[in-house]
Amino acid sequence: MAFEKGKSGNPGGRPKENEEIKRLAQEYCPEAIARLATLMHDKNSRTSVAACAEILNRGYGKPPQALEHSGSIGMTHEEALAAINGDGADDAG
Repeated sequence: MAFEKGKSGNPGGRPKENEEIKRLAQEYCPEAIARLATLMHDKNSRTSVAACAEILNRGYGKPPQALEHSGSIGMTHEEALAAINGDGADDAG
């Protein structure tokens, strides 16, 4: 199902964030990071690894997810590009 040209697929846009909740949560960030740093040295390897991962994710971002597709999209590379660019998307397939 293709989107109608010139019409947004998300007319309401991104939901508004509650700035007050965000500000209150951010006040606890230094304490939360300190707790994670303590847990990073826990003798339980699962706890330690989980804490390390959370610290790394916040410091450097989550690693990119690999995508794998084993099926067929039912169109040629050229047809896919035409569909993406809006050039005769109804002709593809």
